[in-house]
Amino acid sequence: MKKLKFDVRDIFLTPRLALSGKKIWVQMLGLGTGWLIYTILAYVAMLVNGQSLAEIWRMYHFFPCLWGVCGSVAWYSWLIYAIGILAWIKILLLSSVAVARITYKQLKGDEFFSSGDSFKYVKKHGIAAIMGPVSILLIIAFFVIMAIIAAWIAKWPVLDIIFLGLPYLLYFIVATFVVYTAVVFVVSLILAPAIVGTAEEDTMETVFQSYSTLWSQPWRLVLYEGIVGALTVVATFIYGYALILGYKFFNFVFGASWLMDGKMSRIVEQASSYLFGINSPLTPAVSRFFYICTPASLGMVRPLWLGTTDIITIVLVTIALFIIAGTIVAYALSNFSVGQALIYIILRKKKDEEDLVERKDEDELKEEEKSAESASEEDKTTESETPSSDEKAEK
Repeated sequence: MKKLKFDVRDIFLTPRLALSGKKIWVQMLGLGTGWLIYTILAYVAMLVNGQSLAEIWRMYHFFPCLWGVCGSVAWYSWLIYAIGILAWIKILLLSSVAVARITYKQLKGDEFFSSGDSFKYVKKHGIAAIMGPVSILLIIAFFVIMAIIAAWIAKWPVLDIIFLGLPYLLYFIVATFVVYTAVVFVVSLILAPAIVGTAEEDTMETVFQSYSTLWSQPWRLVLYEGIVGALTVVATFIYGYALILGYKFFNFVFGASWLMDGKMSRIVEQASSYLFGINSPLTPAVSRFFYICTPASLGMVRPLWLGTTDIITIVLVTIALFIIAGTIVAYALSNFSVGQALIYIILRKKKDEEDLVERKDEDELKEEEKSAESASEEDKTTESETPSSDEKAEK
């Protein structure tokens, strides 16, 4: 069990705890699944909008975005596209719950809690991390709808006195509460996976803890979130740049003049062009963040003279590069999820004087119940095997 200090110093454990194969794998799985669903639905949205598959592929390749479509977009295309975005967000929230649970178990000293165990936990409790923010949105929607109804009634003479003049002060209080609830929604969207993953809370308790945390610890929450954000950027840059140096060294060795020479550069340039080159809209962001300056990132991919085996190799290298790049994004998400778990554990201690790490979780309680049941069965067996005093007398 790791001893926490329950202050800002614990936040700086984030990069080290996030650098875990299990956590990165879980985030990678969620990221990849969400991206696949999003991409399929984005392509479908563009197809039903009248664009051809060849046109979509030529413009977006693996990173489709409906905002970049020229001309008008039908409402049903936006609906399909929104479903894809929401599906991706849902999957990312669930993967964050899994990482928060792994982190929580690690803090309790259980290094053998696997990704499979975290998926089982998500299957049982993960819905609360989604329904918590949704419930807060419903609260906001309820008051907004009631305000619309009251405003519509108040436009009539006499009724304006009853539905506007007299309850105006009450409306002001409710409006302030709705604004506060909107901020709580953002907090819930960030903290809900950590609340569910560490404290095993249900939907109602997740909503309550979101309100309670923002109300009782606003400045610590802002400070800690800022530190987690900064640590995530720095740690991701270091991790990503280390992989990029490995990528460059690998290409340098294989591209030696007495080895693969120009063939290596043509294959790698074409494969990498789909990730951060001329065939990817991510080029500016990725290239500037990691200071990449390659023919692919500069849009200077040379004309290709490729055979069948070269094309197959390009496909395989492209897949490998996507996986490598995905681990960088997954590590960033892992930092964020681990940071939220640490933040909530610290703030729960600050506001409720409750040590979640010391508290027995549902797995420990089950183990105790099993131990108690087995001990009880052993006692019964011993009693049945031990002769009573009457039996001893008869003997």
